[in-house]
Amino acid sequence: MLYTDPFSLLADLERQFDTMTTGRAQARAGWLPAADVVADEHEVRVYMDAPGMRHEDLAIELHDGVLTISGERRPLDVSKTAVQRVERGWGHWTRTMRLPNGLDADAVSADLTDGVLTVRIPIAEAAKPRRIAIGTSGRDTIDAGAGEDRPAERELADTAS
Repeated sequence: MLYTDPFSLLADLERQFDTMTTGRAQARAGWLPAADVVADEHEVRVYMDAPGMRHEDLAIELHDGVLTISGERRPLDVSKTAVQRVERGWGHWTRTMRLPNGLDADAVSADLTDGVLTVRIPIAEAAKPRRIAIGTSGRDTIDAGAGEDRPAERELADTAS
């Protein structure tokens, strides 16, 4: 689940109205960087746009399956120039997203390269599927996925995990 600012749609509408009535766009103080969340059998990855930001501008927290990424993009110093147009958003922002269960919160890593923040959260070994061996009475253990015929009288042997 992805949480965003409930007033962001209103701010977008206001910006579009300003553009229609004045012919120019106004910069927004306050914005949310775009994010993609992908997963495979090994990890969950979050890719987030972070153009112009440094490591010091970002903070990442993972608590009880909720990932929070926050940061600040500072406006350009235009005090000694004649501003023609300012459209890029700036300001402090926070993104919060619930992640799936079974992640290894102690092995989270993050990297900021070319304006893209990448957060990697591995899937815990205990949460990954594993193959269970099936034993037989008085016979050798047979792999559960071997695909060979198994007589109905076979019993599941106790196995230690």
